[in-house]
Amino acid sequence: MNELRDATSYVSRQVESSRLFFLDPAGDEDFAVVFGGYERCGPEYQIDRQNFPWFCLEFVSRGAGKLMLGGVSHDIKPGSWYVYGPGLPQRIESSEDKPLGKYFIGFTGNGVADFLARYEIGPGFVSRCLKGEPIRRSFDLLIDCGVRKSGLARPLCSLITRQLLLMCRDDVADPGNTDSPAFATFTRVREMIEGHFLELGTLEAIARVCAIDAAYLCRLFARYHDESPYQFLTRLRMDHASRLLLEGDATVKSVAAALGFKDAFHFSRVFKSVHHVPPSRFRQSMHPQWPG
Repeated sequence: MNELRDATSYVSRQVESSRLFFLDPAGDEDFAVVFGGYERCGPEYQIDRQNFPWFCLEFVSRGAGKLMLGGVSHDIKPGSWYVYGPGLPQRIESSEDKPLGKYFIGFTGNGVADFLARYEIGPGFVSRCLKGEPIRRSFDLLIDCGVRKSGLARPLCSLITRQLLLMCRDDVADPGNTDSPAFATFTRVREMIEGHFLELGTLEAIARVCAIDAAYLCRLFARYHDESPYQFLTRLRMDHASRLLLEGDATVKSVAAALGFKDAFHFSRVFKSVHHVPPSRFRQSMHPQWPG
């Protein structure tokens, strides 16, 4: 339990929101997850450590900042990921106008160093992924497993963490791709959708607001994303709908209206296409005491 208490002391308080989990690994595991989560950093966020007792993978999903690992400076932005560990000084600083949002996992074990060396992703490795959505979803799955703390949470989190490391390594981007005008345009559009998904309803609306041809927009997402721009927009809107449904006084009809749907049945069909259950059943599964 001492290791678990130590892990909580390393979590920054300079965040606007976070979702975290902590596990108490057995001492003889080859690869064990100690903690993980997601944090939406405040503009003043700054971490400056000379040492860290565990290995750690971090993945930037939004915002921008500066990273210093072992005396080497890097700009970090969406898609950036990096690994650090014991004996490697690290400094992470968020941009004030574009605060970081990032996932992280702390892990340890007798087999970790060999695993990282085998795939050439040891402490100090910094890179960027082209298609971050599969990685983001895997991090969300990791957090769900860690938060639930079922009897299999430890081995599940260990497997997902190794998968995440390999996914990041497999999708290492050529700097020529991520520094290109096309990727900059994609990033601008994606950030616009993330910031205004409630006001947008169609591919044409996205293209119009971004002053970009709809066909070119689709090609950008095919190149740099694993969803079409409309699928990305729809998922963001339905994720927001799922949060509204968990509010005590929300009804399916009121949530549909809040998202601009004139027809609650149409909203239900779209919601089911994303979450695989209708909104009424989704709400009941999360709050069984509520009527349908």
